[in-house]
Amino acid sequence: MNITYAKWADAAQTMILATIDGNEVTVPNDPANIHRQAITEILPWEAPAPAIADIVVERERRLALGFDYDFGDVRGIHRIGTTAADLAGWTEVTQFAQAAINTGLGTTEIQVVTDTGPVSATANEWQLILMTAALVRQPIFTSSFALQAMDPIPANYADDSHWT
Repeated sequence: MNITYAKWADAAQTMILATIDGNEVTVPNDPANIHRQAITEILPWEAPAPAIADIVVERERRLALGFDYDFGDVRGIHRIGTTAADLAGWTEVTQFAQAAINTGLGTTEIQVVTDTGPVSATANEWQLILMTAALVRQPIFTSSFALQAMDPIPANYADDSHWT
């Protein structure tokens, strides 16, 4: 058995990535394994370089965090949810609000439930919430696109310093 190289395949040192007889294989770090018995030197584990998919996952995580919206009156500040389920609800509210505005009924009240709780917002106010959402979310997209264009992608791509 000819072992060209062996390195840890994971940080927990449970698997070894090795080239044995010209074939790249993953070997469990099990003393009973015949291939593991033949490996005498294991190179250190190296974290894989970040990929665009990693940035997209971080972007989606950040987009789903929501934002605070201040109604500027007794309703106070509400946390507006931005998960995928929240955004599906947004579509319904946005269509209702736009229809109301298009028919000259911008002061029509729409009942919504924020992460803070139920609240009434007019169709016009909903447009302000959408604008606030854009002001919060667009910088996240901009940062994501900038990170995706980097070569190499920085190892600390998830650090807040890259997302401001």
